[in-house]
This record gives sequence, C-alpha cells and structure tokens, in this order.
Amino acid sequence: MPRPHGSIGETKLKILAILHRDGAAHGYGIWATLKETFHIYLKEQSRRNVYHHLHDLTRLGLIERHNGPPNAHAPNNHPYRLTVKGRALETRFRRYLTLL
Repeated sequence: MPRPHGSIGETKLKILAILHRDGAAHGYGIWATLKETFHIYLKEQSRRNVYHHLHDLTRLGLIERHNGPPNAHAPNNHPYRLTVKGRALETRFRRYLTLL
C-alpha cells in the first residue's frame, strides 16, 4: 500500500540524514549517497525519484534550495539544506546518521 503523498518515509528520512551530515548537497550527490550507502535507487533512471522526494521535503518546509552560487558545470543545480523545522526531526533520522 502506498504512503500518503507528503508523508515522511524511510527514504525521506535518509535524505534528511544526508543533509544533516553534509550541511548541503545537490540532488545528484544525494542520489549517489542513497545508492552507495543505503543501496537504493541503484539505476541511473531512478535519480528522478530523489528529486520527487526533494520537492516533497521542500513543500513540507523541511529543506530549502540554497540560492548561493550554482555549480559551474550545472548552472541550474543549487544545493539543498535543512531548515530549522527539518533539523528538529533529528531524532527520527538519527539511526541513518550512524550508517553514514
């Protein structure tokens, strides 16, 4: 049974843990960490799923796109970072921090 849209499941908690550890990260870097550390989204085509999660987390106010200087190789690629509301969920994503 699918989760309700906008819920915070395991993948979203893993993304929050990655952003907590790294401070900020681009979508591609988040996908690579999910793939290498958590062994999910192993196919290149599954990167779009990460962006769906990032969109949901942004809409929920847990992360924000940082509008600092973009990557020189991808000018529309801005990093994501946790908001105060996102950092408040640390106890929920703490178990993933130990794996990172």
